[in-house]
Amino acid sequence: MKIFYLCADLGVPVLGRKGASLHVRGLASALSRAGHAVAVGSPTLVRSPWDPPVAFEVPVTHLPPTEGVEAAARGVKSFRETIGAETALGGELRRILYNEELTSTLKRRLERTPPDVLLERASLFGTAGSLVAAELGVPHVVELNAPLALEQGAYRGGTLPDLARLAERFTLTHADAVLTVSTSLAAHATGVGAPAARVEVVPNGVDPARFRPGARDSLFRKRFSLDTGPLLGFVGGLRPWHGIELLPELFERLQRKHPLLQLVVAGEGPLEQALADELRARGLAARARLLGPIAHADVASLLRELDVAVAPYPAPAHDFYFSPLKLFEYMACGAAVVASGIGQIVEVIQDGENGLLVTPGNVDELERACSSLLDQPDLRRRLGAKAAADVRRRYTWDANARRFEEIAARLCEARAAA
Repeated sequence: MKIFYLCADLGVPVLGRKGASLHVRGLASALSRAGHAVAVGSPTLVRSPWDPPVAFEVPVTHLPPTEGVEAAARGVKSFRETIGAETALGGELRRILYNEELTSTLKRRLERTPPDVLLERASLFGTAGSLVAAELGVPHVVELNAPLALEQGAYRGGTLPDLARLAERFTLTHADAVLTVSTSLAAHATGVGAPAARVEVVPNGVDPARFRPGARDSLFRKRFSLDTGPLLGFVGGLRPWHGIELLPELFERLQRKHPLLQLVVAGEGPLEQALADELRARGLAARARLLGPIAHADVASLLRELDVAVAPYPAPAHDFYFSPLKLFEYMACGAAVVASGIGQIVEVIQDGENGLLVTPGNVDELERACSSLLDQPDLRRRLGAKAAADVRRRYTWDANARRFEEIAARLCEARAAA
């Protein structure tokens, strides 16, 4: 099967380190391993000229915006700065204009050798995949990883909410199949108008060949200045909806009982400086290692060093629609996990069996759960081993590729019969 995998989101560098980038590469690689001819199309390869692209065996077609689109966005930015306004209009205009360009560009690129299926990661204001799939007469499968219009308004100051909602509705209602990463998103998709029979839940996954339990590595610890004591760790984006704000208080409390404990945080985001400042203000900077973004090739090695891995998500003002990639990576490496009991997390973690669950935002429960794991090596090993086995059995990119293959084959057969 020939599969064109479109990631039209200007904010997702497909050869970069973001979680969305890992998702695209993970699924594309799994589809390729399954014997399909896969090609990825994307406007953004890396975030900056200084970011080295990761090695990726699947062909990538670069589909950047033209200078005309960039000039229009720069014009809005300049005007905004002149009048001192805070608005997301420039970025939204860039996405809309790029979507219009992409429709004609994709049709021109694909019409001579069309794919059997067009798989698209849904993006804000993105309708190009739907239009091109219809023009080519091939099934269109949409991946939905977030309620795009809602997220834009809640976290990024969206200025065109009606257009964002209508574009999302257009794409989801016209898709032949919608793959959502959580049951909450499946409900969102049907609420927007997608027929329930076309909506499937396919959570995130991992590559178990890379993310797996293993021995600890003293050379790795030395490389990242990690001492020989126990490690409390967080890996992921340093953003408000990840619960980063709780880490300094949690670490301070645990330090009183476990003075050799070290905090290690790998990731970047808007709360990075605030986290560093708070740790310094509490006198914890010497025992905390903020590594910033690390190469994805190093993430599994880091996770194998952790005594406790935390995912302290707060309760959001909306449904918890996430499928936390960090959770599956933690578990796959055999780390003992403490996570908020919310959304998909309670479907993945059975409290006391393959991890520990706490009430979102409750630092007292977080402290007790982490402390119990630090005090009980046997409990850590038991939970970690069960977590790794559960992920290998249920949450891998290869399993997701098989689900997609079944859906795509059914759609192709139905289209051929029609």
